[in-house]
Amino acid sequence: DWQAERGRPLIDRQSAHFLVIEPDRAALVDRIERRFDRMLDKGALEEVRQLAALRLDPDLPAMKAIGVRELQAAMAGQSSFPEAIERAKIATRQYAKRQATWFRH
Repeated sequence: DWQAERGRPLIDRQSAHFLVIEPDRAALVDRIERRFDRMLDKGALEEVRQLAALRLDPDLPAMKAIGVRELQAAMAGQSSFPEAIERAKIATRQYAKRQATWFRH
């Protein structure tokens, strides 16, 4: 399998210097909150309604996007919209944390 084949690394990890710049945590949380609010202002809820109307397979990547399941749950009456929005923002913060962890390792 070609994916299992490993050639010579492009970067020598022993002599390379890696630089990861992490934003201030409070600033990152604020940006995440504002970004999700902007997405809602620009029609994310209607976009999720349209996705739901297509009755797509829930395992498709588009249906797994952060916010889709949370907003669909609110539309189905399984949660309130403020709860769904907060859960989507939490999921976004968790994703950002996983990204930061990945960069550090």
